[in-house]
Amino acid sequence: MERYQYTPAERAALEGLRQPLAVYQFLDRRVVTLILSDGFCKLFGYEDRAEALHDMDHNMYKDTHPDDVARISDAALRFATEGGRYEVVYRTRKKGSADYRLIHATGEHVWTAGGTRLAQVWYTDEGDDTEDPGATAGGLSRNLSKALHEQSLVRASQFDELTGLPSMSYFFELADAGKQAMLEQYIRPCLLYLDLQGMKFFNSRHGFAEGDRMLRALAKLLIGAFGAECCCRIGADHFVVYTGEEDVEDRLRDIFEAFGALYEGQTPPIHVGIYVSRLEAIPVSSACDRAKLACGQLRGSYGSSFRYYTQELQEKALRRQYIVEAFDTALRERWIQVYYQ
Repeated sequence: MERYQYTPAERAALEGLRQPLAVYQFLDRRVVTLILSDGFCKLFGYEDRAEALHDMDHNMYKDTHPDDVARISDAALRFATEGGRYEVVYRTRKKGSADYRLIHATGEHVWTAGGTRLAQVWYTDEGDDTEDPGATAGGLSRNLSKALHEQSLVRASQFDELTGLPSMSYFFELADAGKQAMLEQYIRPCLLYLDLQGMKFFNSRHGFAEGDRMLRALAKLLIGAFGAECCCRIGADHFVVYTGEEDVEDRLRDIFEAFGALYEGQTPPIHVGIYVSRLEAIPVSSACDRAKLACGQLRGSYGSSFRYYTQELQEKALRRQYIVEAFDTALRERWIQVYYQ
């Protein structure tokens, strides 16, 4: 399936709407943005439609309250894959603003004359996220905001509740579709495995809440460099990313520098293993294992750095695994002898 193309007249009519409207298409296991109306840009504080389109395609929830991201991401994915009606209320900030607004989004699917299914989503500003328990804004009170927060604490099935990034299973689907798209464009895909070193020490010094904020900060840096749907927190302080090989080292160095400047330089170093696809027909999970193997070779070194997977690393790992698994048999069969000194 290819990206749907509106005629110039259709695009002009939809983009000129004063009502906040967005039109999306579910393509290659991800949501892509086709149309953003003038009303949408005004509601979310964008003066440049191109910038709004870029943000919606690379980091749709960059200004959404962190507690709401996983919930509404999961609702959007269910809407895209299962159909039905889309309806969520969440907190977000206009571009350049520090205050959260309550946004009510409703959507439905429509079919083009050529049989392409698209999603139209309308947005309504329901007022500010006021701290006054008795005050109302747009008919909504602080009690509703509290309820939304509590609802957001429920783990979303397809997104990480802390960072809002795709879960491991959904990430593998995205990465597999993304890999095929890259190969069709003659782009060499690669997979990154990131491991933060010394998180226990950081948490003991700054507290677990600050540790969570730091993980969110790293997630934002990864999203900025690679896109929200290209990243995943697979657990604790481990992340994986799929991307094209071009400029990957420069992007990693930029992340190292930006992350290292946080907390007055007290952030843990990042170790990264890189697996570059050589057109091997292996699943994404195996590519992840190979990148993790390369990352493990950096253990014991201080400072943020990266290392590439090689066949030599794989052969050493297999030899080491064979020795460990065959050790008891080797003793029993007297393949080796034990000497005491």
